[in-house]
Amino acid sequence: MIRHALEILHRVLASAETRVGGPAPRRCPVLLFAQRYLIRDSAADVSCGEVWTFFREIADAGELPPVRKAAFLLRLPAVMEAVSTVWKCHSIERAGRRVRGFRSVNLRLDASPPAAVLEIEAEVE
Repeated sequence: MIRHALEILHRVLASAETRVGGPAPRRCPVLLFAQRYLIRDSAADVSCGEVWTFFREIADAGELPPVRKAAFLLRLPAVMEAVSTVWKCHSIERAGRRVRGFRSVNLRLDASPPAAVLEIEAEVE
């Protein structure tokens, strides 16, 4: 499973490198966003529209570089699979309608960089 996640991550980063004007591989805003602002939560789900709106707010605040909506939504499924091992779902209920999104994912309002989380876990063990 980890090998599969790494392969997906490498494909996302490689595709970003080959595009003219694409972000540097280590600085992919979609990847950074998923790592910092999305968490696994078995009781929650989030629509792609909600994720995009939250990303746009974060980018507007200057926390991450902006990305066009089409580019963001194109990269999001592979990034989510690599980071959280969740897949895009086409049956998230919103206002009586089914929309695309991700199950078992929620928005994290307090961004904590992945390195800080790893340091805390390492100290506890």
